[in-house]
Amino acid sequence: MKSPLISVRPTFVFRSSFFVLVLALLATVSVIPGQEAPGASMPSASALGLAQSPISSLVGVESPIISDKYVLMPGDRLLVTVQGSVTYSYDAWITYEGKINVSIPKLEVVDVVSVSGLTLAQAQDTLTATMLRYFRVVTVKLTLTGLRSGIVFLTGEVQYPGAYNASPVERVSQVVARAGGLSPLGSKTRIRLIRNGVVKSIVDIERFETSGDLLANPFVESGDVIQVPAVEGLVTVKGAVFGRGEYRLRISALTTDKERVSEGIYELKPGERVFDMISKAGGITPWADLSNSYIERLVVGGGGARKKIAVDLRRIIFERDSSGNLEMMNTDIMVIPPINTLVYVEGEVSKPGSFTFGPNLRAGDYIGQAGGPTNYADSRVAYVLRAGRRISIRTNPVVESGDVVMMPRLGIKWWQDYVTILSAIGIPVASILVTLSLSGHL
Repeated sequence: MKSPLISVRPTFVFRSSFFVLVLALLATVSVIPGQEAPGASMPSASALGLAQSPISSLVGVESPIISDKYVLMPGDRLLVTVQGSVTYSYDAWITYEGKINVSIPKLEVVDVVSVSGLTLAQAQDTLTATMLRYFRVVTVKLTLTGLRSGIVFLTGEVQYPGAYNASPVERVSQVVARAGGLSPLGSKTRIRLIRNGVVKSIVDIERFETSGDLLANPFVESGDVIQVPAVEGLVTVKGAVFGRGEYRLRISALTTDKERVSEGIYELKPGERVFDMISKAGGITPWADLSNSYIERLVVGGGGARKKIAVDLRRIIFERDSSGNLEMMNTDIMVIPPINTLVYVEGEVSKPGSFTFGPNLRAGDYIGQAGGPTNYADSRVAYVLRAGRRISIRTNPVVESGDVVMMPRLGIKWWQDYVTILSAIGIPVASILVTLSLSGHL
């Protein structure tokens, strides 16, 4: 006959294992993100005799959070690890009152400690002092396992003003992007970050985007107000710049490479000049025609008419000539044309048209590409037209990109022209004489 103890033990083991499994499932369900209430604590996996599962997901951060700098606020989630005469851990939230639970095995919550506004390091010291009231020798470690989500208010020139959830590791530009970005008139350079009713900083997203200056794009905190004013001025920069707005690619006749030709609208701050706008537009391309750039500026009282102001970018950029670095005005259009990589041959040649520019080629080379002069070409007075100036081709000069080689027509070309003229006149005259003779008038 078997002992009753032997027959009972398997049932007890089964029920115990089932009980542990149920507790494990309940613990798993209780940590679904967004379901737990701030301030609630749950039993640790180690208390159930199970290995702790790693954190399934983390909010993206740009760098590790430093315990001496991160300030705790309501909504932060922590793993509290107690080591010393006892060793255990538990998860806890910082409540809306800014407090954290003090839990002890079998007694659960025995106390609460205010930690809001403290850094992680300071909160560790505070919790350690509290635990020493219950244990002889212990230290407390805090691990940040979940970031709080606060509310930030966006007003002014954004696509969708309103209140948005934001974590303390997000910067102003990220929250603005979540609001649909700036409106067409929204300023990138004068955004006000208001905290506790006081302007905390002036945010310059443009400086952040161009130079990577993180100080120009600070972190947000719950309750912040981001106020985006309208721009004070706008300048259009188009042509051979790398650009930060819309652009198109043209095929270079010289290299067959694709050349970027951009057009963008950039915010104008008071006192900004030509060089500043070129920098905002991403800088000039290697194929920019620096000597022929210009500004189109509205004429006051001109009914929308614009005047052209020549700008020598070569002197401004490479010679640091500040005299030509003009101050920009609202609605200005700055044009940086690409270098013309073609040479044109016109007049009395067999195949007039445009031809690919080649370094060190002369006028005769391009005339040859155009099929040579016709019988009516006057090569003695042919010339190269360059920036409105005529250059005789008698010396067969070197042609530059954009030049026009002109081959004029002769007024009268020796005996062939005389024969043509006489034949053109003689046939009608002879016809008239024959008609008069037959009619008896001669």
